[in-house]
Amino acid sequence: MEDLQSQIDEINSRLDENDTSLQDYSDNLDSSMSDMQSSIDDQSQSISDLQETSGQLTFPLSQDTIDLIKEQFPTGLATLVAGTVCDTDARISPTSIVLLSVSQANGTQGFLSYVASNGSMIINSTSNTDTSIIAYLLMN
Repeated sequence: MEDLQSQIDEINSRLDENDTSLQDYSDNLDSSMSDMQSSIDDQSQSISDLQETSGQLTFPLSQDTIDLIKEQFPTGLATLVAGTVCDTDARISPTSIVLLSVSQANGTQGFLSYVASNGSMIINSTSNTDTSIIAYLLMN
């Protein structure tokens, strides 16, 4: 009978050890799941941050950098009179690329075009009643 009791005690002891091992495994699994959820939450926040700033240029610009950009890519404003304006700037050449944009619409707007020569450019609108203010950016 003592043998039987000893075997039962040994079985109970092994069961207790297995319960402890199972509990440790369960705790480790819970911890791992918690870490994974935290990582997913961090990734989701990063994606949200990227979506919020999508299309925005975010880097610091010093005044020196801004001045260099303005020197390399001069800008200006010109007001159309009867759909045309001649603007002079020594930096304009026949090979200049000029980006045009309406800064303030006035009159009947038309489509814009330009002709560049040495030191000047003529900006034209297809509407002879266009008196808009045109912003431009020079690229040489």
